[in-house]
Amino acid sequence: MKVTTEKLPKSLISLQIEIDRDQFERGLDQAARRLSQKFPIHGFRPGKAPRFIIERTFGRAALIEEATEDLINNAYKKAIQQEQIEVIGPPSLERIDSLEPFIFTVKVPVPPTVTLADYRSIRVPLNVEPVTDQMVELELERMREEHVILQELDEPRPAQQGDRLRVLLSTKVEGDEDEASDESEAESEAAGSEEQLDLEPNRLVDELYQGLIGMNVGEKKEIVATMPDDHAEESIRGKKVTFKVEVLGIQRRIVPAWEELPGLVNFTGTLDELKAKVRADLEEAERRRAEQALLNAYLEQLVEQTTFDIPDVMIRDLAHSMLHDQEQQYARYGITLEQVLQYRGITHDQAVDELLPEAERQTKVTLALSEVIKQEGLTVTDDEIAAEIERILADYEEERRPQLKEMLNTQLRSSVANVVLDKKLRARLAEIARGEPSAAPDAEPATEATATEDQSSRATTES
Repeated sequence: MKVTTEKLPKSLISLQIEIDRDQFERGLDQAARRLSQKFPIHGFRPGKAPRFIIERTFGRAALIEEATEDLINNAYKKAIQQEQIEVIGPPSLERIDSLEPFIFTVKVPVPPTVTLADYRSIRVPLNVEPVTDQMVELELERMREEHVILQELDEPRPAQQGDRLRVLLSTKVEGDEDEASDESEAESEAAGSEEQLDLEPNRLVDELYQGLIGMNVGEKKEIVATMPDDHAEESIRGKKVTFKVEVLGIQRRIVPAWEELPGLVNFTGTLDELKAKVRADLEEAERRRAEQALLNAYLEQLVEQTTFDIPDVMIRDLAHSMLHDQEQQYARYGITLEQVLQYRGITHDQAVDELLPEAERQTKVTLALSEVIKQEGLTVTDDEIAAEIERILADYEEERRPQLKEMLNTQLRSSVANVVLDKKLRARLAEIARGEPSAAPDAEPATEATATEDQSSRATTES
């Protein structure tokens, strides 16, 4: 069998395969038997008519047509083995070049190739924002707010600072075009939206806060406020906004004293010690955010500077997998993927197509990181796996640890190795991005640690 190969873009190989004459004739013999089974010939039992009778009855072209599928499938399998080609997806038949001799051409996807960028020259600064006293106070306020008790008023009274108001609220921003008729405008105002407002000066625009103070249940008021220049909603900064408010209910907010907060959040220590812990937690969270931002920026440059040759089937398979993950998430809420697709008015294939850009990005990141792992010689030792298992067990109750430890050391051991390798990869990338010197590769690799897709992609999914 003669096979001619040609390397094509997107990790495809073109195979032109010419089947040997003997193999071709054997294929026609088998095709003749199948035709004899399908269409019995007078005077012969099904499948027993000689080939020359079948060929004379149906014609040689029909015999070749019947043999074509088997000829192609069998020859393709032998060609892959003969040329020692690693295939990662189904072949596609391009054409049948000739019937006699029987020559056909197929394209097959093969593993991607990656030409890694000079990843050690990529630099990204680590920008850790300082934690301010205001940030600590806001977090403490948030914690205290979780333990506020709402109490109905014993007797009706006007709203005062500290109350929670249930209001019907509609807004109109200065400059917004209003083409609605007076009737439709009145209907819109009547509809409004029901909101919960806490009467605290630092939570509401000053004019709105002052206007709500003293209002009674059932009272309506129109309040005009000028939005501050640093308002979170950029489009309304410095603009006048008209609030149309109807008070539906008033509740008294019973806020715990600051001294009670440590006990309410199950913290053993004083309020000052709780503040110190909150600051440390915020600093740790900010450090993690900065490190993730550094990693994301580094990976973006790494992918941009790396050359990839990836078969489309690899990206599409990942897109299918991503859609399957979404399907499982929908199922938790009793919703099927078909219902979602029907609601959106798209087909399954269109949903996969929408995921292709993200699937391509993830594939490139995975491939690039796998190459970095190889280049850096990152591996995991048995001692590191054991240490990670002990760290995981520390978060569980004593009675659950023996059973969990057995699972972590057996069926979940490779997953633990992946976690360890991921940590080492993230640490190494951070060192490279900051321009720190490289450490020597590990000396005692564990068999569980290999550069898998899960390991090299996890660094991009955490935040």
